[in-house]
Amino acid sequence: MNNEIGMSIVKYRKINGMSQKFLANELGLSSQGLFKIEKGIVNPRSDTVAKICETLCVTPNQLFGIEQIDENNSSIIEQLRKAKA
Repeated sequence: MNNEIGMSIVKYRKINGMSQKFLANELGLSSQGLFKIEKGIVNPRSDTVAKICETLCVTPNQLFGIEQIDENNSSIIEQLRKAKA
């Protein structure tokens, strides 16, 4: 299986300062379920992908590596900047 989405989830989860357990709870998954997605053992369902994008403040294109986050126009970066201000 391709682990690109799993690596992206880990990347954006860490950018948001979320633990695996916290994100799993937000998504309604077990920690083990999220672990399997992040490791590429299983692929997330489409509704789970939508929840992941919403929770991590990324677009599906960013999650799938089609589009990179522009630090000058990123919802994640912008939210972090506002939180620190």
